[in-house]
Parts: sequence; C-alpha cells; structure tokens
Amino acid sequence: MPPRAKRRSAAPTTDQPGSGLATLTQDLWQAAVSLRGAIEPPDYKRYVLPIIFLRFLSLRFEKRREELRRLIAEPKSEYYTTNAEAARRILEDADEYRSAGAFVVPPKASWEYLVANARNPEIKRIVDDALELLETTYPDKLRGLLPRIYGGSNMEAEHLAGLISLFSREVFRQDHGGEDLLGRIYEYFIGEFASSEGKRGGEYFTPASIVKTLVAMLEPERGVVYDPCCGSGGMFVQSDLFTKHSHQLSFAGQEYKEFTYRLCRMNLFIHGLDGNVKLGSSYDNDQHATLKADYILANPPFNDGAKGENGWGAQRIAPDDPRLVVDGERLPLAVKNANSMWMLHFLHHLKVGGSAGFVMATGELSTSEIARLAVRKALVEGGYVDGVVQLTGQLFANTQIPCALWFLSKSRKGGNGFRNREGEILFIDGKKLGALMPGSRKQKQLTDEEIGRIAAVYREYRRTSTPDAVPGFCRVASLDEVRGHGYALTPGRYVGSTEADDEDVPFEERFPRLLSELRVQFADAAELNAVVLARLADVSDGD
Repeated sequence: MPPRAKRRSAAPTTDQPGSGLATLTQDLWQAAVSLRGAIEPPDYKRYVLPIIFLRFLSLRFEKRREELRRLIAEPKSEYYTTNAEAARRILEDADEYRSAGAFVVPPKASWEYLVANARNPEIKRIVDDALELLETTYPDKLRGLLPRIYGGSNMEAEHLAGLISLFSREVFRQDHGGEDLLGRIYEYFIGEFASSEGKRGGEYFTPASIVKTLVAMLEPERGVVYDPCCGSGGMFVQSDLFTKHSHQLSFAGQEYKEFTYRLCRMNLFIHGLDGNVKLGSSYDNDQHATLKADYILANPPFNDGAKGENGWGAQRIAPDDPRLVVDGERLPLAVKNANSMWMLHFLHHLKVGGSAGFVMATGELSTSEIARLAVRKALVEGGYVDGVVQLTGQLFANTQIPCALWFLSKSRKGGNGFRNREGEILFIDGKKLGALMPGSRKQKQLTDEEIGRIAAVYREYRRTSTPDAVPGFCRVASLDEVRGHGYALTPGRYVGSTEADDEDVPFEERFPRLLSELRVQFADAAELNAVVLARLADVSDGD
C-alpha cells in the first residue's frame, strides 16, 4: 500500500494487568531495550524481531523432534519402532516437521549453534550466515524474509549476544496453558516498537482492541480474508484466533513498505498461517486485482495526502479504473484525501454476500468535500453501508484523531443466516467507551466487555431483529433519516448523543469555519468596544 501515516497492526489479545504473561512480556521488552546500544530507536526492531524469529524456528523444530522421539518410543504409536535406522529416517523426514508447522533447521542455523557461538567475536557474521542458510534451504517460504543485516551494522557483538541470551531463557520451553508464547511476544514487541516510534509506528500497528472489535463484529468463519494495507498482519492473526485455528480461512493482503511486508510474513509464519501477501501500492499497483473476498478487514492510513502538496497520488489512478464505478456511476476522487479511494477499493474487492469492516478518521462521516460526499452518498444510496461505530480519540498512541468503524455489506438482502436490512443503517456511539491502558496516562483501550457489547448489538441487527434503541448508544435509522441529514453518518445525530458532532471533525476541516467565526467575533468585539468607549466618553463629558 502507499506510505501510511497515523495508524498503529495489532496484537491479537490484550493481557489483563498483573497477569503472568503480561509481566513476562513487559520484562522481556525492558531487557531487550537495555541492549539497544548505538542502534537508533526506529531501527532497533530490524535487529530484534529476526532474532525472535530464529528462536521460534528452532523452538518449533526442537519441540516437534522431541514429540517424534516420544512417538517412536511409544508402543501404541504408529511411529513405534526399535529399528535405529527407521527411527533416524523419521527424525530426519522434513515432511514430518512441515505437517506440524515446523521446519528442519540446519545445524549451523540452529539456536543451539548460535548460543554456543554467542561470545564469538564473529557472532554478527554467524547470525547473518544462519539467516542466509535458512533462506536458501526454504526458498519457497523464506526467500527475501531474512536479509543479512548484522555484519554491516553498528550493533555491538556483545549486545547481539545479550539478545541471544535473553531469548534462550528456559521460560520459552515451558507450557503456558496452550499459549503460543513466542507469538505473543512477537506481537507485543511489534506494538511496543510502534508505540515508541509514534507516527512512523502507525504504519504497521493497529491497537489490539480495535482489531478485536472489527473481528468480533464481522465474525469471519470461512472464506477469504483480505487486507490491502495489512501492516504486520494483525487482522489475519486475530481472525484466525476468532475461529480457534479452524483452518477455514485463507488470507490475502498487500503492503507498501518492504520491511513491514517482511514483518507481516514473519508474523504469519510464527502463528502458523499461510498468506498470499504481496508487496506494492494498493492504490496504483493492485496485486489482487481480480480478488473478491468474503471478508475485508483493514485500517488504511488516516486522511492520506491531506497534508502533502501533491496529495496521495490520485493522478496515478486510470480514468477507467473499475474501482471508481459504483452501480454504473463513475465517482470522482478527492485529490488531497485518499479515504474515499480506500472505501471504493474495499467495495470493489467484496464478493456478493461479503462484508467489510475498516477504520476511518471520524471526519469522513460528515465531510462536505464534494468528491468525498459523492462517494459517501453513493455507498448509502446503493445500500452498502450496514453500520457505523464511532469511537473515542484516545485509542491510538500516535494520533488523537477520533476514529470510526465502517461496515459495508453485499448481503443486506438477507440469506445465509442474515436478515433483510435494506433501507436501514445501524449506528453505535462508543465515544464514552474505553479505559486507560495500564501504565499509560493518555492511551485507552476497549475492554473485552465493551467489545462484546458492541458486537452483540451488531450480531442481533444482522442476524435476528432490529435492536432496541438505547439513547446515547445505539439506534437503527432509516435511509430517509440519513438523507435528511445530508448523508452525514455521525452516530451522535441518530442515537441522541448530547455532545456536539463538531468535536469529532478533524482540525484541518474545522479550521476554516472556526477562523471565519473568530473573525466575526473579533468584528463584534470591536463594535462593542466602540460602543463602550462612546458611552464612557458621554459619561466623561457629562461630568
């Protein structure tokens, strides 16, 4: 996808404060940070995450090898044998490892080998050699994923040795109640790196509670999940968790930045997922041009192009691009804001019967900019807008812009377990939801209970009946009502929220009107000052 801003891709779960896993991951993070040395903070993730990946590959291989040894020794097992040569063939059979999501790790790429050489002055070269060896051994899965980066870096050998020691802790070998500890740590580290990088971190990380909300509402069960701006792949990971690893979902995505693209592939690999993830811009180099997805989950960059002189690149979109046509009408593009382009992209890639859930800056709900309003109107009149959830502005670490979750659907006529929802839209106002994250004085997250509450309303709306209106929280509005509000989709207009909608409009959109109002107020003040001075003069003359 194109260069992204103001966006954070996503840990699949949120640990409760004080839990053992939460404490462990925090301790590991602090220990890793202490080993950064001369590496610039934004670059440190490039050196830490591949080490976690190497540890994962070896750990998965070691666990499968031990499992095979137990099976070989168990008389009731189909693997049982007392023949040393037969046992050796089983232990060296690559297919026996791949079937369990593991890979045979070459000796000189094994974690055992790295640990043994951690204090070798050549450890940076040794790690690079291990990465290269894995890529050449498994080119179909790992090509381009593990570049040689340590030898030419200014990372000190002792700090690299420290990272190897850190991830050699015995805790990684222990059973954590079925938890994939390294997967959890990898996701946690991605989130912490993103948080520390601010705006740059937003290019690959979406807050966990937002991802969980999207997935809980969309309920992906089987079919294709597509994310054309997939960051580190959090939407895919959470979708798989939602199905309890049922293997009924397949994943397709695209990412613009090469490192983030590798980050996503490693994340999927660690979580045992295959994904057809491509590198390139979804704007003008759509790598999945013919794809029609059952589910689309995405967090595109907020207001991409709004601050640059040349916008987001609308001029690169061909006039006959099929994504610009909705129900036979060719729609205009906003040159300085890509939000509506993303919505058209999502709709185009949605199959009949499919549904999309995505994040947008709240201003897109009510902007009157001609091109963006035209797209919003077309989506409403075409019957594609299924629901809108407005959220607080403190869910992202890197921007305070409030966000909204949009849901588009091509199953609004009902069928396959859904009821007919034509002519109506569900609005949920969640601006008052969320609690401060442990250790943060400004960033919030939605609790599991709040996510469940939102998802339950949407589930009832889609599957059984019109939910009862809850003043200030949710209500189903008719299409005529939406028309009456000029196609503004701000939930507060429909659910009876007392707070002014203006608070949720991005500052760059509010500023011209605020400036105009201020000038009027200055003029009124000047006029009032003149009246007061005149009356004071009259009083003075009277004396």
